[in-house]
Amino acid sequence: MADYYQLFYYAFLGIMLFLPFFWLRIIKKLSWKKVLAQLFPKPKSAKEEIFGTIKLLALLLVAFFVISSIISFVAGAINMPQINDLEKVGQSIGQYKDNVLYFVAMLFPLLLLEEFFFRAFLVPRVGPIISTLLFAGAHITYWSIAEIIGVFALGLILAYWYKRNNSLLQNYAAHLLYDFIAIAIYLAA
Repeated sequence: MADYYQLFYYAFLGIMLFLPFFWLRIIKKLSWKKVLAQLFPKPKSAKEEIFGTIKLLALLLVAFFVISSIISFVAGAINMPQINDLEKVGQSIGQYKDNVLYFVAMLFPLLLLEEFFFRAFLVPRVGPIISTLLFAGAHITYWSIAEIIGVFALGLILAYWYKRNNSLLQNYAAHLLYDFIAIAIYLAA
């Protein structure tokens, strides 16, 4: 079963990487110059990129704590603790506990691919809501209700930030730092 899961996973990553180029170059018949311009926006000044990244990271962290608090409150209020099931995510991350360096190194290209596909490619074409629904769906393999809710909310922030600022670098750097902080919190617990 694990072999099928890995095959599906790598096929999905391949689609995320090649579909944008195929769509824009073959289907839309854009020149390579226009394809690259659409998928890789021109970077802003270093100051703008750094401050934009810091603002976005702060927004993601505040949203994380607000969403976590709401999920915990609702789960307690309706007496359904299974809604707050982030331990499933912990179990998934936990399989890399003995090889944290590998896991962290894996995040660099994976998060770049996520931002490239879901934000740079999908947001301008299908909008923030649809791209975020697909982003949340891509995280369903954790089988965690709280994770899907959180990923949807944080993905929506990332999508609207990209739409507003058109900076792949800000989104990527903030997403990467956010995930590093989340992993550090998990490992410290």
